[in-house]
Amino acid sequence: MLDYGLMTDTKYARRRLSDLHQTGTFVLVNVHDVGSAAIAQHAGAQAIGTTSGGHAYSIGRRDAAAELSREESIERAAAICAAVDIPVSVDAENGWGHEPEDVAKTIRLLMEAGAAGASIEDWSGSAERGFYESSLAVARIEAAVETANTPETGFVVCARADRLAHEGMSGFEETLTRLQDFATAGAGCVYAPGISDTAKIGRVVDEAGGPVNLLLGMNKALSVPDAAAMGVRRISIGSSLYQATMGAFFEMVQEALTTGSLEVATTVLDYELIESLFADRS
Repeated sequence: MLDYGLMTDTKYARRRLSDLHQTGTFVLVNVHDVGSAAIAQHAGAQAIGTTSGGHAYSIGRRDAAAELSREESIERAAAICAAVDIPVSVDAENGWGHEPEDVAKTIRLLMEAGAAGASIEDWSGSAERGFYESSLAVARIEAAVETANTPETGFVVCARADRLAHEGMSGFEETLTRLQDFATAGAGCVYAPGISDTAKIGRVVDEAGGPVNLLLGMNKALSVPDAAAMGVRRISIGSSLYQATMGAFFEMVQEALTTGSLEVATTVLDYELIESLFADRS
């Protein structure tokens, strides 16, 4: 049984997450709250990641900069870390600040919260400011790595280059250069959301200079074995698990309201099983 009130062995979790990036391929299951984290662990996940989108939607916010504060996000991350015995990597967006010292503070707080890793992106969160220029983007990753790499921890900094997700594949070469710079800066993983072309995935794997995270959504053409065959080390699912869950919820509610049927195609988890995932706090 998970004890929500006891922090897992963070040193072990960080070593485990670091090791997972070195050989083979693993799925970082993205969760949005403590309940989904506990269920992911029960299902056999080796590591979990938070999703800013899933978190935001679950509390009635948009997935946009300034919609979730650093304090809110770290509080939720700390609760997830305390509730599971597997590594947790946190979607830290832009680090909730533009300067390297802001990113360093975020990493330090996440380490204190029990996280085993975090992703930091080069999108400022502001359409007016746009992407951080190259030297600042690299300095921000350097600050994250310097804060994370203490003698006691193997905290994994995942450096994100987000241009392709915002502007399409025309920025591929620039994105690849950024990933290379981030790897040189010491990032434990590099990540460019928006790549689906197998040739370009292959180039990133071969040329980025570090372990690569690939975003795969539910019902997409590429599978986990496909990505593994290309040498991808880490596969994340983003907010698509949350979206799929809400899609199933929508269909079941609509069916109940329109036809009166409570028959569902999906598995209904036993009440007792769900109860068993959490400690008795009475």
